[in-house]
Amino acid sequence: MALPVFYARPELVGSTLNVAPAPASWDTAGEPGQVRSAAFTADVLAAIAPTVTVAPDPLALRLDVGLSDTVPLLLLNDLDNYLFPLVPKLTKGTLRQFASVWATKQHATTSSVAVCQTQPAPDPGGVYSLRVRTTASASTAAYKRQIHDQISVAPPLPDGGIALQLAFVVGPRRAWPNLWKATIDSLGPILGRDHAAREWDTRDGRITNLGLHCTTDPFAGNHVTIAIRARTTDMHTAR
Repeated sequence: MALPVFYARPELVGSTLNVAPAPASWDTAGEPGQVRSAAFTADVLAAIAPTVTVAPDPLALRLDVGLSDTVPLLLLNDLDNYLFPLVPKLTKGTLRQFASVWATKQHATTSSVAVCQTQPAPDPGGVYSLRVRTTASASTAAYKRQIHDQISVAPPLPDGGIALQLAFVVGPRRAWPNLWKATIDSLGPILGRDHAAREWDTRDGRITNLGLHCTTDPFAGNHVTIAIRARTTDMHTAR
């Protein structure tokens, strides 16, 4: 089976967005959450259009989310909720696949997005450098349980912000964005859980820097391999 690959993060200056980033919404069509999500997607599509049509593969996307100073940085506003369903919609709208997807959040007055060609990068390492393998469907609790059980000996990272990278190896028929949320929900041993929280309710709001990478293996079948790299950052504003 192919090995996980980490890709370099785009470091170019991104295009400033005119619409505030909107997290995934489970509203029905026409309701406010869906309206905000559609406007956000359209704004990102317009911003990346000049580049995404000409940039060679492999492609990387970077979204930098600016939050008001009054918004707690390490609570809620989970980065994976901004990326999904945005990235599948970008793929559908541009007919381009992304090998690497990044998101950050910080207190800032603006948000931005950038697209460029990327290249494989050295393994970022981290306090945790783990590899897990799954066989279950990502829509089931069994998928989360398989990941959780393979990292269960890991104590949570100390309080503060977290930089997390996940490098997936998937089969060619797998829609890898569908794996993001279920995988992160499984990382309670690393991210921590609040007292009395539900089993898969992790402290993923602590993730301030997220990198997601994909390698396709024609022989992977339904198996998924995930390389996990996690470390703390210097952000400690929890409230």
